[in-house]
Amino acid sequence: MTARTHKPDYVLLAAVGALVGVGLVMVYSASFVEAFNERGNQYYYLLRQCVGALIGIIGLLITQRIDYRVWRRYSVHLMGLALVLLILVLILPASMTEVNGSRSWIRFGSGGVFGLFSVQPSEFAKLAMIVYFADWLSRRSDKLGNVTYGLVPFAVILGLVCGLIMLEPDLGTTIVVLVIGGVIYFAAGAKLWHLAGAAGLGALAFWMLVQVFGFRNYRIEAFKDPWKYADSFGYQPIHALYALGSGGIFGTGLGQGRQKFQWLPQAYTDTIFAIIGEELGLIGTTAVMIAFAVIAYRGFRIAGRAPNPFAALVAVGITAWICFQALINIGVTTSLIPFTGITLPFLSYGSTSLITCLLGVGILLNISRHTVPRHAQEIVDEPPPRRSPAFAFSPSLALRRRDGRSRVSGPGSGRRYRRR
Repeated sequence: MTARTHKPDYVLLAAVGALVGVGLVMVYSASFVEAFNERGNQYYYLLRQCVGALIGIIGLLITQRIDYRVWRRYSVHLMGLALVLLILVLILPASMTEVNGSRSWIRFGSGGVFGLFSVQPSEFAKLAMIVYFADWLSRRSDKLGNVTYGLVPFAVILGLVCGLIMLEPDLGTTIVVLVIGGVIYFAAGAKLWHLAGAAGLGALAFWMLVQVFGFRNYRIEAFKDPWKYADSFGYQPIHALYALGSGGIFGTGLGQGRQKFQWLPQAYTDTIFAIIGEELGLIGTTAVMIAFAVIAYRGFRIAGRAPNPFAALVAVGITAWICFQALINIGVTTSLIPFTGITLPFLSYGSTSLITCLLGVGILLNISRHTVPRHAQEIVDEPPPRRSPAFAFSPSLALRRRDGRSRVSGPGSGRRYRRR
């Protein structure tokens, strides 16, 4: 027995729509100087971002109409395609893949406003990984407590994805992927000591990359004292802080910021939050953070009322992906964490990031159309895990009755009813 579909979560849709609209305005404001100087067209980056937004919105409208269970059938195919794309980035000629020393893109075309098309496989890999792990973990919920059949295979798959991304190299995206995997694994009902051990190994690996191999060590040093490296590694973090500080409460006014005039590098991508702070002030940055808080609340609310564990884990993964990536970007811009290049979802320039985020929101909206009220009856199509998962997926992990009683199943429970 499945619940009837209903209207999607319009609050979530409104928050995402507001961020996309603000993002288009701010991409133009932050990029028109560089676009005119380097491309001869002040609308160059805006037009490309508008194309990405149009494709993403169409994708959102389509995915929010496609039953979320369809993606489960193709979870292995999506994961396989993501791995192939991540490998292609490493083996294709550098002229097609390398930008600013990182081989993260696959580029096609000969240039012009619309002639050069690029794809960032790591962005697609995030969404594919969420669907794959949601399917994989929901089918093996009774084995999560077993290290051999639960933690080890999960760690191998996650390590493979992270390893390919690190070879690009892209530390920021690797961190996001690790967090997404950890959150999904925890939500599926994994043991805390498993997660603690995995987190310890991850921290050790990061330390080895920094200390032994010197990977991005300059960013750590610039984080400790950016003014010591004001002419090199600390240049971008310092000017991001200048932009935020000069905005005050109300900002300098839309389009009136100064840091984008060849002072703040990548003002329309990694550090667009600083331009928002400079031109819209504390009010603008607070509004952006409130919008992401709304997405987090509505996304986890959808997960808590999802009709089955697969849907719940997909909702958790998509919400964690968008919100944690936003948290990292804001933390980097405000110098709370070491600088790493990562986009601010829905706001930063980058068509692949915008499209994949909107596709993820479309899947999340479709799950919201199938959510089950807590008092409704729902029969799960999958066995519940041995212990209750971290989120209270009560509609999907118990057999509920309209008279307020739920049937309890599990070791030693027999066929009895317990009044809630």
